[in-house]
Amino acid sequence: MGKFKLAFGIHNHQPVGNFTAVFEEAHQKAYLAFLKLLSEFESVSISLHQSGILWNWQKEYHPEYFELVGKMIDRGQIELMTGGFYEPILTAIPSRDARGQIEMLSEFLKEHFGVQCPGLWLTERIWEPHLPKLLARSGIKFLPIDDTHFIYAGLEHNQLTGPYVTEDEGHTVTLLPIQKKLRYLIPFGTVEKLIGELRSQAERNPNGMAVYADDGEKFGVWPNTHQHCYEDGWLREFFEAVRDNSDWLEIVPLSTAAAAEPVGRAYLPTASYEEMLHWALPTTAYIEYEAFNKRLAESDMKEIYGRFVRGGHWRGFLSKYEESNLMHKKMLWVSKALADFEKAHSNKDEDIRDVRDRLYASQCNCPYWHGVFGGLYLPHIRQAVYSCMIDAHTRLRKASDQTGFSILRQDYDNDGHDEIICDSDEYTAVFKPNLGGMMIDLALNRHNHDITDTLCRRKEGYHAKLDQAVAPGKEDNHASIHDLVLAKEDGLTELLAEDRYLKRCFIDHFFEDGTTPEAFSGSRFGEIGDFVNRPYHTETDPDNHRITHTRDGHVRAPGGIAPVHLSKEFSFEPGRERITICYLLSSSHPGGVDVNFAVENNFNFQAGHAEDRYVLIDNQRPAAAFLDSLGNHPSANTIALVDQYRSVAVVLSSDQSANIWHSPIFTVSLSEGGFERVYQGTSIVHCYRPHLTNKPLKIAFTLLAGDLSTALADNSVRVATGTQM
Repeated sequence: MGKFKLAFGIHNHQPVGNFTAVFEEAHQKAYLAFLKLLSEFESVSISLHQSGILWNWQKEYHPEYFELVGKMIDRGQIELMTGGFYEPILTAIPSRDARGQIEMLSEFLKEHFGVQCPGLWLTERIWEPHLPKLLARSGIKFLPIDDTHFIYAGLEHNQLTGPYVTEDEGHTVTLLPIQKKLRYLIPFGTVEKLIGELRSQAERNPNGMAVYADDGEKFGVWPNTHQHCYEDGWLREFFEAVRDNSDWLEIVPLSTAAAAEPVGRAYLPTASYEEMLHWALPTTAYIEYEAFNKRLAESDMKEIYGRFVRGGHWRGFLSKYEESNLMHKKMLWVSKALADFEKAHSNKDEDIRDVRDRLYASQCNCPYWHGVFGGLYLPHIRQAVYSCMIDAHTRLRKASDQTGFSILRQDYDNDGHDEIICDSDEYTAVFKPNLGGMMIDLALNRHNHDITDTLCRRKEGYHAKLDQAVAPGKEDNHASIHDLVLAKEDGLTELLAEDRYLKRCFIDHFFEDGTTPEAFSGSRFGEIGDFVNRPYHTETDPDNHRITHTRDGHVRAPGGIAPVHLSKEFSFEPGRERITICYLLSSSHPGGVDVNFAVENNFNFQAGHAEDRYVLIDNQRPAAAFLDSLGNHPSANTIALVDQYRSVAVVLSSDQSANIWHSPIFTVSLSEGGFERVYQGTSIVHCYRPHLTNKPLKIAFTLLAGDLSTALADNSVRVATGTQM
């Protein structure tokens, strides 16, 4: 007589750029701990997927892990699964890259373990209907995917008793429905309740199967799970319970489930697991969705009608977070450049192997979205992805013998408006004329560093729960991560703020009278002008390495509305890490107009409170010098942000004395450890009080961004002596 089969899969992953200590902790507390315990139960066989990022790290730091996996493969306890090497969202990258990433991991596993991998782990189980063709052409036969997808397609839970087949243009793959109920029971329910659920399913469907596949971090990395799974013995108890019930129950790898007779054919809609679809919604919809789902549950209607309640889908993050979109579109820009190069130079594969690897690394999904984990809110993860993009871009410039300076006008971020891209060996700068002519990106190409990788403060749907948060150590020890509400420190509510514009560079303000550094820092200030986020006219002069943005706008004045003409010219100096910016302001208002004009810039060096990163004012270190400090410096000309860790600096010098403010950008976000403040960059504001007339007023800036010693040395002779406004 056959047995009921629990097809069991584990997915392990760490993002590009994560800290070595995080890798090590996850390896010891979850990945290694799980396999060591599993190895004691030789009758248990599972599927294991790991991202190439994690495999590479373990290869360097823990080669003995490869030996353990190899032994467990040999005795039939583990079968490996492939996927995108750098854990990309396959539907969010060009299909050529998706196929390349799958091939890369498949070849890695074949080289190191001698196995072919017909099963694929689909990153975040993000499904779109065109995937079967791409997967089948990559040699994929099956993949686990959430039962949520099937329920959205109209199937009933009692129909999800085995594999389904789907296709696109006749290319088929087998789908294994992962049970959400099991994802929550393992390992957060009692073993008794879990075995009871499996027994109930076995009684309804003798010789049938259930599919479980989920993150390996649940077994030791998520809050309190190491104690729960190992010290308190949940995982051992589970494996022992399976052994004790071996007369009717067995754990098998996913390939066993995939080999069973298909239940039928299914066409799944665009979807992911339910939580992801919730997180992807815009904030207002996020809150309303949560409230409606709560009403359904309280009315005992969720079980019946919940299938008809859907959130957004993953691509919604690209509109919810403009910073995510900019990162994504830069990745696409680099990918297209590589594809164009390959078409033109089919015999130069060796020259671009590293380019392709760095591009693929930049496609790691983690910083492109945000849910219950940090994701987009983690600056070191964003910066690592940007670094890979910049590295790929500069290597490609070298491979194609591209030197010098170029200006491109194209819809870089795919919003229907053209951007201006200034590209050289030193910088890749992107300007957005329709949003105040601001510089939305500045990559230091010689340093593989993006200094404008900041993040706005915005209202999140979960901020309403901040008042319910408890301090770590007071929570239920093994509650699901989806139910935990923790706060890493007190007073986070006071940090909540909403920015009305991207926190990037050369943002032109006309402040209301009385605006203070504190009001600016808290986004509690008013504008009397119509320049922020408004369209500028842009002219380019490639021969002279120059672009100019202009706007004829207005400000509110005591005598009514006053016209103001503003132009800002950016001049690049190829061969030098230096940009000169010249502002011209004038007004035809009778008698002129007094204004509080300010130029805002935002930069990020990741560590706001580190001794090796600090502020200089006119080449002097102020009392409040940390990058996360609030400062107000009257009658100053120059501010520098110094990053000794990377040996880079940003020096912004004005020929006119100004009140220079600097303030931190702190976001409050949710992570697996609870609510936390995260430093997202430093705002720099040069404030002036000019009287504008028909005669243009000139304010000139010099931006030195790049090598630390060069920037500070170059600036030392130009801290200046300008006049005070």
